[in-house]
Amino acid sequence: MLKLVLSECLQAASFVRFIWHGGEPTIAGAEYYRKILAIEDKVRRDGQKVTHSIQTNATLLNPQWIDLLKSKRFSIGVSIDGPEYLHNFARINANGRGSFREVQKGIVLFRNAGIKFGSIAVVNSYTVNFPEEIFWFMYNQKISFSANACVAYPSDPEEVRQLTISPMQFSNFLLRLLDLWLKTDDPTFNIKPLDDIIKGILGRQPSLCRYRGQCQMYLTIDSNGDVYPCDEYLNQNYNFGNLRQTPLKKIVQSTNLNEYYAGRTIMQTVCQNCQWFNICKGGCMREWGGSKSITDPRETEFCKARQFLFEEVRDRIQLLGYSKKEILNV
Repeated sequence: MLKLVLSECLQAASFVRFIWHGGEPTIAGAEYYRKILAIEDKVRRDGQKVTHSIQTNATLLNPQWIDLLKSKRFSIGVSIDGPEYLHNFARINANGRGSFREVQKGIVLFRNAGIKFGSIAVVNSYTVNFPEEIFWFMYNQKISFSANACVAYPSDPEEVRQLTISPMQFSNFLLRLLDLWLKTDDPTFNIKPLDDIIKGILGRQPSLCRYRGQCQMYLTIDSNGDVYPCDEYLNQNYNFGNLRQTPLKKIVQSTNLNEYYAGRTIMQTVCQNCQWFNICKGGCMREWGGSKSITDPRETEFCKARQFLFEEVRDRIQLLGYSKKEILNV
């Protein structure tokens, strides 16, 4: 299966970015990824660009992992939600203990090896109340990070749904981070998605998928060869096909895939007259509560919260001295 997945992906495009995540992708072991890279070397085409990223909790790192990630230039993201008492609220290991100290050991290994990394902090119903603590922990540790809202769907277990936050809670959380960030006046420190929102307001291209409006550029392939639109939709309602039966090139041109993204096309048509469309691109389909289409995003909570966030960020940028000519027509 591994060779099949790699071959199909490398045949489908001239530029392929593999993003390894899970679960916890390092469970497979460093040798597993060396095998991946060996297969890649055999099947990739001349001149083809291939990159690898890995999102890890950093608890299983060892010298073999460090050597692999550094020598093969993996882009690395570490999952850490803030200081110990906040991180351990939801990041519990198999022994029932918080994983913070093990994560910190992994971070030390990265730093000792001179490996650059970013991080993702998932903001849940508890940690959303501590933007200052999270900001200063990350800033003092010199860990640039992406703040991601904890989301769940009606079918998810109750204990997962209890961790979710509302779109407006998340917007207010981000604004508090922004205020703290601006006070540091430190260009070496970065917070996403705030960095992308600012880029968009200043007329530049955001990098995060949620602000690019090009969901079809990303596919998730499960260990059994099933292909899905996104890692948030790993159930049969969103299955585009299986690589054992259908080549990836045919899957991306299939009726199933086109019907899935048709809902986004309709939604973007509705959104085109919004002053924030050039930044938002209609938002992320993860925010649709599991639906494949919505009639009018302007009536949803996530849309109202995002407009509020964009307006507040724009106002803060203007206070920094940017003229209206420098700011996108919003």
